[in-house]
Amino acid sequence: MNNLFFKLIKFFAYPFKEKLLGLSKDFYEKKIFNTGLILSKRNRQKKIKDFSEVEFSSFSQWGDDGIIDWLIEKLNLKNKNFIEIGVQDYWESNTRFLLKKRNWNGLLIDMSNTDIKKIKTQSIYWKHNLLAKNHFITRDNVNKIFKHYNFDKKLSLLSLDIDGNDYWILKNMNLKAEILVCEYNGLFGDINEITIPYKKNFNRKNEHYSNLYFGCSIKSLITLLKKKSYIFIGTNSAGNNAYFINKKRFKYIKNKIKNIKIFKPKFRESRNKQNKKTYLNLNESIKKISQKKIINLKNNKIIKIGDIKNFYSKKYLSNS
Repeated sequence: MNNLFFKLIKFFAYPFKEKLLGLSKDFYEKKIFNTGLILSKRNRQKKIKDFSEVEFSSFSQWGDDGIIDWLIEKLNLKNKNFIEIGVQDYWESNTRFLLKKRNWNGLLIDMSNTDIKKIKTQSIYWKHNLLAKNHFITRDNVNKIFKHYNFDKKLSLLSLDIDGNDYWILKNMNLKAEILVCEYNGLFGDINEITIPYKKNFNRKNEHYSNLYFGCSIKSLITLLKKKSYIFIGTNSAGNNAYFINKKRFKYIKNKIKNIKIFKPKFRESRNKQNKKTYLNLNESIKKISQKKIINLKNNKIIKIGDIKNFYSKKYLSNS
């Protein structure tokens, strides 16, 4: 009897609990957002040394909310559309603050259908013009997906964070965005143009237990995107997101940033075979994946990571 009683309590209380949790999230989201607005106002008129001076995190994992907000204040953008690829459930993302502050139109893409369903239960989804779609992005489907949802033109910001084939997808992408935010692998340093070989179903967690083998170097992105008429303008201070501006827009910020700086990553996300964090530094991390293969984009040859003698310039190692 007692067991049945508690089952009934749990059954009827569960929806209320979920509703209460949702209200709590909305309440704290407002507080977080309003704090971000104060920081945004502080940054509005700044000329900066590098992006670290305007960073703040309301919803972004690192300081990217502040960087994106500062850039948009400085650019003369007419189109109010963005795409973010790799958003999980969107509570931690690069465009949530942008969406709430400026009410842009957004396309969110993630490979997890569970996370896409979670986004659609949030109040932000009905309060704004958002599309959340479940796709595994490849170099072959990316342009078709953008076109299908009418986001292939008049795009002001694209944020790409898929922990894998980022280089190959950007290479094949018909780029129209004014601002690009691209994740790179800071372990690969600033000297070499290297990337993981393309693998259609690449999954970072399955490729190496350490969670360190993915993506491309910052130099490979700079070289690739220069060919597509984008100018590199710096990274976040975490050393994992690179920023690029369409060269037609560069005139609006070229005198606003003193140093185009590549920051060295300090975060330590390495794991052991039991999926426990091991907190390896840069050199230890590179050794951990030394037998994994990469492509040297200078000569298009596949080599092992361990075959590269040096990854980091002195300037890179000193940036913090």
